[in-house]
Amino acid sequence: MGNHRLMKKITFLIGSLGGGGAERVTVALADYFCESGYEVFFIVFSKVNNNYEINSKIKVDYLPENTGKSAIFLRIKELKRILKNQAPDYVISLGLGYQYLILGNLLNKYKFILSERNAPQFFYNWYEKIYVKYSYKKAYKVVFQTEDAKQYFGKSLEKKSKVIANPITSSIPDPYDGEREKRIVAVNRLSQQKNIFMLLRAMKRVLDVFPEYILEIYGKGEQQAELEKFSKELKISDNVKFMGQKANVQTYIVNASVFVSSSDYEGMSNSMLEAMAIGLPVVCTDCPIGGARTVIKNNINGILTPVGDDKKFADAIIDLLSNPKKADKLGKNASLLREKLSAEIIAKKWEKLLKD
Repeated sequence: MGNHRLMKKITFLIGSLGGGGAERVTVALADYFCESGYEVFFIVFSKVNNNYEINSKIKVDYLPENTGKSAIFLRIKELKRILKNQAPDYVISLGLGYQYLILGNLLNKYKFILSERNAPQFFYNWYEKIYVKYSYKKAYKVVFQTEDAKQYFGKSLEKKSKVIANPITSSIPDPYDGEREKRIVAVNRLSQQKNIFMLLRAMKRVLDVFPEYILEIYGKGEQQAELEKFSKELKISDNVKFMGQKANVQTYIVNASVFVSSSDYEGMSNSMLEAMAIGLPVVCTDCPIGGARTVIKNNINGILTPVGDDKKFADAIIDLLSNPKKADKLGKNASLLREKLSAEIIAKKWEKLLKD
């Protein structure tokens, strides 16, 4: 019994302390483990965007910034040194740093729980596919967001993989109950994957029927200039607003009429989950890798439409704007996800995975 350590140690690899969906989920899981008697460490890959509040009990180490050709090897050396000091029982990484783990031969040294955050068949190029597959094979456990993503990697992972949805953070506003503003809102990176061109074409159709509505797009990205130009060509630029990136974006959109997501592929969209949790009626493409389909029951708590089809997408929006009672019902049903996917319920599933 002499050296029995009560506190289990968990290290999370995290891209930055701010930024994307994977980081937010990591912060929520880490907070739960902190409060449940684990000793929690972060190894942070980049110093940009430190805008997340993190639990003060978490011990944070940064990898040196990327410079020069041999940077990855310097960073791997540092990663090894930090892990040796922390001596974690488990290391959790949500889709980050797999090439470091392979090149540093770390997958054999620690119990890694890795998680797929994207639609693998679209998101990775050929060599990334190889190292992701290899990492999953060597990992202690693998977490997928959807059943489809799990299937994609085949039978060999069956024994050690689990499907766990993203948690919904508790800091979002309560569902809004009242007159809704004539705004249709989207929250996503302005990148090709999100197919905002399709959304703009659909919006043109919506404006033919409901000219008084505005589309607000929250987010930034490399396609912004092209998209602004396209909305001018469609002659809808007066009704389309590019809002930039906003912290706590849910507070801006809570009283909008409809939330839309036009992606061609997506892991499980946090902005969609949060829109549902704050009671917004959502129209979403039924895109691979099945994140939307996992939580949206069509015409019950949201509407699913075929990928890339601006006519059906527009029809779904028009249907909701024409039927406020239906929109209201979908929004109320959507808000039930809040309990079902609370951070605590989801984190407990991760905890159970460690122990299985």
